[in-house]
Amino acid sequence: MDVSVVVLTWEDYERTNGCVRSLPDGVEAIVADNGSAEEIGDKLRAMCAETGATYVRAETNLGYAKGMNLGARHATRSVVILSNNDIVVHPDAIALLAARLRDPAVGAAFPGVRGPDGSDQTAAGRFLTIGVGVAHATGLSLLFRGLRIVAAPERADWLSGPFVAIRRETFDAIGGVDESSFFYSEDLRLCWAVRQRGLRLAYLPEAVVTHEDDASAKRRWTDAEISRRQTREFIRASRELAGWRGRIACGAYVLGVLARAAVGRGEVRRAIARGAVEGLRAR
Repeated sequence: MDVSVVVLTWEDYERTNGCVRSLPDGVEAIVADNGSAEEIGDKLRAMCAETGATYVRAETNLGYAKGMNLGARHATRSVVILSNNDIVVHPDAIALLAARLRDPAVGAAFPGVRGPDGSDQTAAGRFLTIGVGVAHATGLSLLFRGLRIVAAPERADWLSGPFVAIRRETFDAIGGVDESSFFYSEDLRLCWAVRQRGLRLAYLPEAVVTHEDDASAKRRWTDAEISRRQTREFIRASRELAGWRGRIACGAYVLGVLARAAVGRGEVRRAIARGAVEGLRAR
């Protein structure tokens, strides 16, 4: 199979082992160890030797984008799959994604993502346009589904990327994973870059992977802190990618976030508001 799978991991042998062993025969597996402790690194190295995977190590945690790019530099196949380590791949998923990329109009292919309980976890949305930002601020998004930031995967501008397949030539053409962020919104940036080249995104619900959402992040941060960081990077990416239109759209969207935080309650809602403001200011 002409597919390389880069599995990014940090301080997590068990899930990484499960992910690698779920891969089908014939793929090239690359485990990118983002600075795990020495004892975990030794176990990962041994597992790679046993399974035939390539072990690549960074001495410190480089973040998602730099870690993935490090692993991808060792990929030799024409299709590269970027995988979180908390993924279990179902039969035929990789073959289906690779087959979809034979269409030259498709730039990246995304599977159906399921939680450990079988629930649908596929996340997708629209780019933050002026219309979407104003609709969020004014409440019009409650009336008009087409102006909501969340979208059905089949009609979305971007999809979340715990497991995404991309042709190597496209990956190289967009400069790999955008390293502007340490963690979060890399998938939005990747989808933007792919679409800027005139290519489509493909969603294949029949290609299934199981994902333990934010497994690494939850060992490090609270739910509120994850929400703050996700919102900050979403706003920052949307602001940076779309120029002056992005800045206007983000300003409107953040007003809506602040209004909701003012009338609502809860630590997570307040954290989202803080992250939104930080996203307007971050560089």
